[in-house]
Amino acid sequence: MPTQNTLVNLKISKQALIFILGLLSMLMPLSIDMYLPSMPTIARDFNVADSAVQLTISCYLLGFSVGQLLFGPLTDSYGRRNVLIFGLIIFIVAALSCGIAVNINQLITARFFHGIAAAATTIVINALMKDIYRDRDEFSKMMSFVMLISNVAPLLAPIIGGFILYWFNWQANFYTISLIALTCFGLVITFIPETLAKTKRDKFSLIRILNNFITLFRHKQVLIYMMIGAFSGAGLFSFLSLGPFVYMNLHGVASINFGYYFAFNIIVMVLMNTLNSRFVKHVGSIKMMRLGLSLQFIMAIGLMIVTFFNLGFAYLVACVAGYIGCMSTIGGNSMAIILDFYPHIAGTASSLAGTIRFAVAGAMGILLSILVSTHTAATITIDNTTEWLMVGSMVLCNFLSVGLFLRIKNIKR
Repeated sequence: MPTQNTLVNLKISKQALIFILGLLSMLMPLSIDMYLPSMPTIARDFNVADSAVQLTISCYLLGFSVGQLLFGPLTDSYGRRNVLIFGLIIFIVAALSCGIAVNINQLITARFFHGIAAAATTIVINALMKDIYRDRDEFSKMMSFVMLISNVAPLLAPIIGGFILYWFNWQANFYTISLIALTCFGLVITFIPETLAKTKRDKFSLIRILNNFITLFRHKQVLIYMMIGAFSGAGLFSFLSLGPFVYMNLHGVASINFGYYFAFNIIVMVLMNTLNSRFVKHVGSIKMMRLGLSLQFIMAIGLMIVTFFNLGFAYLVACVAGYIGCMSTIGGNSMAIILDFYPHIAGTASSLAGTIRFAVAGAMGILLSILVSTHTAATITIDNTTEWLMVGSMVLCNFLSVGLFLRIKNIKR
């Protein structure tokens, strides 16, 4: 736990620090969740297939993956604050570019760079918090508080996005995101100092960076924990890619109401985050991750049963919420374990874990887009097949995560 001197040097209270970092962590989910209700509208406005609009999420995730490889080593060499400021500037410009896109190709391209810029905030938050909270379980606890704040974004973003679409247009979502990022920029400039002393920075070297990545890859436990987080995250983005179309096109949910269904997912996630923050110091990160994976496994089985027996939309919503609610418990604890192995290269370790996670998620999104496109090309309208694609990918991702965890659950550090 940080000493009082640490917080004095930061010239900011612990509560204020958590609030600002939580606000920064909102940018990534806002960039995805706010325009989810607009996805069918974007498809109609640009006169393209639903699968083309899905690519705006997949390419964002791929950009986010590339950005983490870029910004992770940079933050270990040039400090947390400078990288964060640079990333926020790019983020603002990219969000504005999404709003002024005149065709789907421009929007997809802008989203790619939007994802690259968003990576800076995630990388810096993880590394900055590790600078302050060295103990693994304390880090996990404090990150849970940050994530509790950040969970406000996916809780409200689809609801706000639905009303923005109703009152204005889908472009206004991206203009709103750029204004929020500008606010974050002002807070960082004013209140967030550098937490990585120059004496502790690694000299920027491509060879050293490559060696660090190789070291991380060779550590079997670290690599497995990275893959657990990756497949678990891919399950979430399977829903983000197909969920809006399944809920609105298949089950008839109005765009202005989609956000309320999505908010239910986040409420469950907040409850799981609260549970994690209360008990992780007592039982440890590994046991809390096991709990998250176990509950998600039960929800995955539930999704298969609900879809196979066509039990109804309400049961589908409940199982999806239970599944997604476990995401932060799994992801937050896996990151805490990874960074505990390599605190001296927290930026690089965080970047590699994030790169793998979002590369897997982006690849899953592209695969689902291809399958949906093939299905649509067969002149079959959206039906239960699309729902099965969503559910099947979510179930597969959980099974892979659980299988990997079972390989290392008895390994002692």
